[in-house]
Amino acid sequence: MSTVIRERGWECFAIYHDELAAEVVAGNLRRTDCPAQIAARAGAALELGVRVIVPGELLHRARWLWAKAALTELELQYLATGELPGN
Repeated sequence: MSTVIRERGWECFAIYHDELAAEVVAGNLRRTDCPAQIAARAGAALELGVRVIVPGELLHRARWLWAKAALTELELQYLATGELPGN
């Protein structure tokens, strides 16, 4: 992600193609005690998608937690491509 989007003290952690992918990430962060929300964003083509936002002061922690996340290969593939295997 090249641009940090600020929204009332929350910052954009990542942008995903759909709500399901964003919820996987937000749910993982919440399970590790990092508040996270998802927010749809309409606008310029580069900003379309669903954002995962976290409190600005926890952005570094969220990145660290995500780097340590234990996701399955299927989950990682879905997040990367937006497609489930076999589709």
